[in-house]
Amino acid sequence: MRSVSGSRNRLVLVAAAVLALLAAAWTASATVGLADRWPDAEAILPHGDSTPASLAAAHQQWLLPVAAVLSVVAVLLGIWLLLAQIPSRVRTPTLRLRDEDGGLLGTLDPSVLERALTEHVEQVAGVVEASVRLSGAASDPAVQASVTVAEDAETAWTVEAVRELLADDVRTVLGTGPRTVDLLVHLRSTAAPSRAVLGGPAPSSAAPSPAPEVRAAHPA
Repeated sequence: MRSVSGSRNRLVLVAAAVLALLAAAWTASATVGLADRWPDAEAILPHGDSTPASLAAAHQQWLLPVAAVLSVVAVLLGIWLLLAQIPSRVRTPTLRLRDEDGGLLGTLDPSVLERALTEHVEQVAGVVEASVRLSGAASDPAVQASVTVAEDAETAWTVEAVRELLADDVRTVLGTGPRTVDLLVHLRSTAAPSRAVLGGPAPSSAAPSPAPEVRAAHPA
């Protein structure tokens, strides 16, 4: 239901790796005498007999200000990256309902359909409570649901009934079936509560059940 940006984290790791590689290459240039072979860059390249103290003395005019600025930037970047790790709810765009010719019939707030699906799933025998999340566009939706099943229910039948119900309802409302229906199943047990994650492509149903009633706002 919630996610952390993996692409952002990978980008930060790549940037850190590139900076580390540049620092390593700069340090290794002293062992090959690059400063002697490249006189134009002698001012910024280390020599074979360079030490941290000699490098600091040679670049003392700009080293301290640059180090201070980099420290502040690193602190701010670290705080931003830390806050970015807080899981956030994936934004779902407004669903646009179209006819067979591609004309716009109306728009539908995903939260309206999510509430209707949740109420419909909770009517399935054996389901104690449910929560449904819809993602993707109207032409390629995906469903994520969390259901709690009673301990005396037939779990396998209940799970299959919920998956078929969700697939049929989404297909009826949006005109296309969901590409996936993922369930997080909680087993209600007073002795040893447990849960299981079940997912996969949406089931194809031969006899769709009645879909939840939703109202789409037609454009003016």
